[in-house]
Order: sequence, then structure tokens, then C-alpha cells
Amino acid sequence: MIVGSTVERVIVFDTKLEVLLFKDSKIFGLNILRVDFSGHIAVRDSDVKYLMINSTRYVGGGEEGEEAAYGEKKEILGVIEVSGLENVRKIGINTRYPLLRKILEEHGVSVSEGKARMVRARELVLRDISFDTAPRFKRQVRLTVRGFSGRLTLENLEVFGHVEVRQSRLLSPEFVHVRIESNFILRRSTVVVSPTWNLTVLPTLPLELNVEGFVIVEECSFNSPYAEEVFYRLARTSWERSGDFEKADEYYYLEMLAKRKIRASARRRGWKKLLRKMEILFEWLFADLTCKYGTDWKRPIMIWLFAVNVLFPILFLATGSVQGLSSRMTLLDYEYFSVVTATTLGYGDYHPIGVGRVIASIEALFGMFMWAVFLTVFARKYMR
Repeated sequence: MIVGSTVERVIVFDTKLEVLLFKDSKIFGLNILRVDFSGHIAVRDSDVKYLMINSTRYVGGGEEGEEAAYGEKKEILGVIEVSGLENVRKIGINTRYPLLRKILEEHGVSVSEGKARMVRARELVLRDISFDTAPRFKRQVRLTVRGFSGRLTLENLEVFGHVEVRQSRLLSPEFVHVRIESNFILRRSTVVVSPTWNLTVLPTLPLELNVEGFVIVEECSFNSPYAEEVFYRLARTSWERSGDFEKADEYYYLEMLAKRKIRASARRRGWKKLLRKMEILFEWLFADLTCKYGTDWKRPIMIWLFAVNVLFPILFLATGSVQGLSSRMTLLDYEYFSVVTATTLGYGDYHPIGVGRVIASIEALFGMFMWAVFLTVFARKYMR
């Protein structure tokens, strides 16, 4: 416990403890490394320039207070709380700091890379933190959460720089009055939320999380399509504001996939369930497969070329359902007839018979539909 002190650097390394508290102190560098705690860790109301928490884990037995019986507070242990800090330059969870290794080695402490592990806690709370507003820090990553497993709560924060969360497992993350002046990056992480979170936190997330720069969501997995849809929507709108529609289309496609998952997960019975499955199949076939929800103009061209020059000629050849001027039809003749049918030119030198009429009708509809899709997507892509 450090209260009301001024210290240049504090390093808590490779130890086991119950409670770790820093309050009303001025610390240039605070480093908590490889600590197993059974109670909680709190850094409150202090002036801290650099804060690093690496390979720290909660090892308690999961005790609960009396408040749990009334539903007020389910977990009071296992919390890492960082609140009321001033003049912060950087906060890092499981970040690399080569200079710290040299400092430890100077004091005879050997640090092995093999002992690196995730930071585990029931909840990581970052609240009421004032970051240094110097211009030279604005383009840097000011808050990094890497290799964290637990609930993440950001409350009343205005970050003058980037915020990055990567390689973490977030349980029902919560953002309350958070403003990020640069980019918010969520990368290679898993977001696990509860049904209650979907009803209470998710609807207000776009209002509570205000990102002035870009929202980047890459290689992430979600257990809830509702959360997936909102995060990708935040990313899409951030790129649309900057005019980068190419990147916005990537997130739009992922957003639409999440919406389709939502419709697929809706509970239906009887004929309503069958109707919903048919609707989803229709959407996948005509909206996703053909053009990725209007974001890929190359796909309808490739599908059209393959179907008209390969698929339909083989069907006509296998069924022998086309007659022409010559009695002996070659594959080239079938391909010529397929192109004429798909473009609805209809020269009249070849005509279908039997089952070929059905195939030709389907191809004519297919050709008109794919050209309409191509023109629509192409115009949307390059004329906005």
C-alpha cells in the first residue's frame, strides 16, 4: 500500500498478495508484473505518467458479498481498478517495455520471456482518467489492452490518442461516456456477452462510445450476432465519414452477415420457421452469393462468365436439347447458343427442344438478372 507519497518508479514483481493499493500519490512509472492477487488491485486519485500491468492474475475463490443477495453487486473481488488518475501518458496491459527489463536486470532480477501470460481478472475498470493533452502524445497509442481475460469497463474517459484492444477475451464490455480522439482498434479478440448485456448496454453503445478517428475491427469473434452487428456498424460509419468507401464496404458486408445471423437465430415454429429459412436462403443466393450485398462488382461478372461459358453449355450438351442448322452439334455450338440465350439476342439459327426449353428460360432470366446486378453494383461503386 502506497498512500500520499511521491515516488519516481514503483515495480511490483513476481509476488503473491491479497490487496494492492495506490492512492493520492505521484508516481512517474508504476509497473505491476507477474502478480497473483486474491483480493483486488486499485490505483486511485494519483498522478501517474506510465502504468503497466503485465501477467497479473486473480487467484481468489470467488467469494461474494451480501449485496449479491439483493442483486446489487455480484462480484466484489478480482477487480483491477484504475480511477481518478491525472496527467497519464500511457496505460498498458500486457505491453512490452524493453527498458524495464534492463532496469530489473540491473537489480539482479532475471526476466524470462517464457513466463509471459494473460492478465486475468473478473473486471478491469478504467474510470475518470485524465490523459496528458500534449500534442506529441496525440498520435500515439495511449491505452493498450493486450492479452486480457475478463470484463472490461471504460467510464468517463477522454483519450487523446489511440486505444487498442487485442488478443483478449472480453466478457460483456461496457463503455460509458468514452471519447477517443484518434482510433479505436479491436483486433484478434473474442467478445462474449450475455442476453442481459444485449438488452441494456448494446442499444446505447453507439452513443456512449464516441470515436473521432477510425474504428478498426479485425479477426474478432462474437458469441452474439447483435454485438457483432453493432461493432461492425460503428466501424462502417467511421470509415464512411472519412470518405473511404472501399473500407466501409468491407464492414458493411460483415454487418449484413451479422444481421442475417440475427434473423436465423430468431425463434420460429411450424411454417413460420420454414418460411424464415427460405427467406434466408433466398437472401444468401441473390444478395450474398451474387455480389456480397452490393459491395463486389467483380463477382457477378465471374459468375456470369462461368455459368454462360461452362455450366449451361455442359447442360445443353448432356441433354442434347438444342437443334441447329447442322445435324451434328459441337461444344462450341452449345456455347454459342448459351451466349445468345443469356444476352437474349435470339438469332434463330439454334433453338431448344424438350428440357432445353426449361434450361434456356432459366438462363435467359439468369442473364438479365446478373447484368442488372452488375450495373447496379458498378454504378454504386464508382459514381458515389
